Amino acid sequence: MAKSTGIVLAGTAISFGNDWLQTDNLNFKIPIAGLGVALLFAGVEMLNEQAGIGLSVIFLITVLVVPIHGQPPATTLVNAMGAKPKTGVQTTPIQGH
Repeated sequence: MAKSTGIVLAGTAISFGNDWLQTDNLNFKIPIAGLGVALLFAGVEMLNEQAGIGLSVIFLITVLVVPIHGQPPATTLVNAMGAKPKTGVQTTPIQGH
């Protein structure tokens, strides 16, 4: 198995589970698409190993933080842990100006 395959399948499982938690429906399009992406990135990895692994890491990060339908998995995890996300950016004024 190619190194990129495990990363892509992990992202696919996270996306599938997050969608299932939010909609209470099993959307089998997600694992089928994930298998296709895993095969594609494995092919890219045969040509250029760093490119295949890099693309799979980009895929995983995108799955974790970008909302597609509903909340992204990172937000779902934060909400499940009971943490409250910060609203806005806190800035501290520069002293002496």
